[in-house]
Amino acid sequence: MASGYTVNTTSLAIRVGELKALAGEVEAAAGALQGVSGDLGPGDIAAAAQEVADQWRDDLGAMRDKIDKIADNVRGAVDNYELVEQGGADRMRYAVDQAVADQQLDALRVAAATQQARLDQLLADTAKSQRAGGRP
Repeated sequence: MASGYTVNTTSLAIRVGELKALAGEVEAAAGALQGVSGDLGPGDIAAAAQEVADQWRDDLGAMRDKIDKIADNVRGAVDNYELVEQGGADRMRYAVDQAVADQQLDALRVAAATQQARLDQLLADTAKSQRAGGRP
């Protein structure tokens, strides 16, 4: 099991969309209550319906503000998660590139050391040959 947590950013975005849709439904219901006309029954039911519609409409503004704030926070979280994931991917890519470069450099160092040893041996053999032939 992986440590830490995972975030389903798509699910978060869907929840925000659902909250906005709910706000739209509340607004539609408030509009329907406000638009009711005629005799709704005994007493002051029409005035009560109007009062409920007004209350819903008043509360709806605050609710929409909160939903918008949640949406902004979710968008910010999604951006941050994507940034963190990209940073992790970039660091992994760099680590892999660095490992490959180190391996290539090691191979070049070994090849250079081998070539240097051959050159040293060739120079030594040449010097030995020249001394044997009477040359200084």
